[in-house]
Amino acid sequence: MLRCLLPLAALTCAQNATRIEYNVLIVGDVHDDLDAIEQLRLRLSRQSRKYHLLLCTGDLTTMPHADVEGYAKHEATPHTNAFVRNAAKAAQALATLAPLVYFVPGALDPLGLYEAEARLPPGQPRNAHNTVERITEKLWVGGWGGATAPFERDAHGKRRSANESTAHAWDGAWTQFPFDERENARRQQPWRRKVTSVPAQDAVILLTHAGPDGAGTSLVTAKDADSVERPGEVRARPLHAGSIALGEFLAQRAAQQRVVLHAQGRAHAALGVARYGSAVVMNPGSLRYTRTYASVTLEERRGTSSEWRVTRAAVADIDDVSNEFEGGSPYAANVVAVALSLIVFLLVALAASCAKLATSRVPRAVPPMFAARKAPKSPQAGRGASV
Repeated sequence: MLRCLLPLAALTCAQNATRIEYNVLIVGDVHDDLDAIEQLRLRLSRQSRKYHLLLCTGDLTTMPHADVEGYAKHEATPHTNAFVRNAAKAAQALATLAPLVYFVPGALDPLGLYEAEARLPPGQPRNAHNTVERITEKLWVGGWGGATAPFERDAHGKRRSANESTAHAWDGAWTQFPFDERENARRQQPWRRKVTSVPAQDAVILLTHAGPDGAGTSLVTAKDADSVERPGEVRARPLHAGSIALGEFLAQRAAQQRVVLHAQGRAHAALGVARYGSAVVMNPGSLRYTRTYASVTLEERRGTSSEWRVTRAAVADIDDVSNEFEGGSPYAANVVAVALSLIVFLLVALAASCAKLATSRVPRAVPPMFAARKAPKSPQAGRGASV
């Protein structure tokens, strides 16, 4: 019996080894709230699910600056060094949540985080702005920070500037920074080529502050949906907080073939999950204002060709304790499968032993008068059902 059980266990492990799970934690719009990061850390410590990667969609800090036309200038961003330090504190706190952390700067982060020579020191969370890097076998991350001006569409679909009532007077939450839509699209071209140069059989996670225009995770339907002081009524027309350039890029065939997940922020109240073609778009909301985060599980299926896909995507509240013990280790399913297989074979072996014992007690010699004629063997006998 042991000789039967060992091959079964090996086969079960081999089958499960063809599916690799990769857990991703997504947070966004921290806005200097280090206490919220600590609460999230405590919540995750009580869960069995372990995360391999954390993605932060920007706005680590809250730096007020005026809207810019075309591109940002240094004089438009006062006190840059102080806000870089604030962003660094938030990034270091996020580093306690996962072994690998990437972030992009948001519209309220300092201009220095958009410049390669002014990034955070080595060994700290990676600034993904304008980069494409491989994070594990056949899986890449590509980041782009900043946000363009939000807009509305009239009854004919024509774009128009958002109403003044949509902006926060106290912090300029809808600030366009550091590039407008035209300049953003121009500067993105080399980065786009990097993304589409990733091998076609590999997968890419996009990490951006603003989402793609057209996704439900970039549409805001309230006058002032993100303000905890002045919650607004329903808008007559949704506010488009996403980037047209990003939407056009994600719609391209080369991007659709590679992008498996797009993590975005910016629109706090539009949190949730959406589809943009074949790509899953995830907006975790704001860690400070909506007090939410997102959890995503990617699964790699290995065989003749490798394929990454999203198998789980959800938004959770850091204050909700109803499902703290959700999820499990990536290897828990393998252990359970092996255990169940062993139990089944033990029961089968026990049944076979009982049947053999019962047969051995039947007399070998049967009187001719009680001998039954053998029924002809059915041609279907011994065939298993196919599914």
